[in-house]
Amino acid sequence: MSQKTRFIIYGIVAVILTATYFIKESKTTIRLPVIGKIPAFSFIDSHGDEINRRNLDGKVWVADFIFTTCTMACPVMTGNMNIIHKEFRNNNNVRIVSISVYPEYDTPEVLSEFASRYNANTDRWHFLTGPEEDVKKLIKNGFKMGDYEDIIFHSERFALVDKKGQIRGYYSGMQTDDMKNLKKDINILLAEK
Repeated sequence: MSQKTRFIIYGIVAVILTATYFIKESKTTIRLPVIGKIPAFSFIDSHGDEINRRNLDGKVWVADFIFTTCTMACPVMTGNMNIIHKEFRNNNNVRIVSISVYPEYDTPEVLSEFASRYNANTDRWHFLTGPEEDVKKLIKNGFKMGDYEDIIFHSERFALVDKKGQIRGYYSGMQTDDMKNLKKDINILLAEK
């Protein structure tokens, strides 16, 4: 083998090794920004059990604000949330959290019936209700989305929260296409140490 041929082969090998290294590095260094932190909260779920922020520690979770009698955005949002629920239904490290902005009506019994319409595994998709003032505080001091003065005018966004209770992204709950990005980002957070 001539010196020129060896030089070409070594060059090709070097390019392949360098490319492999950078491809591997780019996959492992994708980091989602930290947007905020969710404060402590405590609500009642569709089983009548207390769910608080500590119950979600160590889990990646997606949250939204809805109410069961909504006929505009909420059915679309809940349908899109169900796409996420189905994708991660069997993953014990993922939770879905839907918080009612109409707690006077959305009792645990009402939320239980609502969850059944979506065949929700309510051990992993929590439908929560609680005092209106507590919901307002959580919207204002935690999620920072929607109208915290008149919470019935809730946000149409989903919030992605990491294992430490930090918001890592917002997604349109009205856009089915955005669910692809949300799924991808959930997987990124699941891979974080």
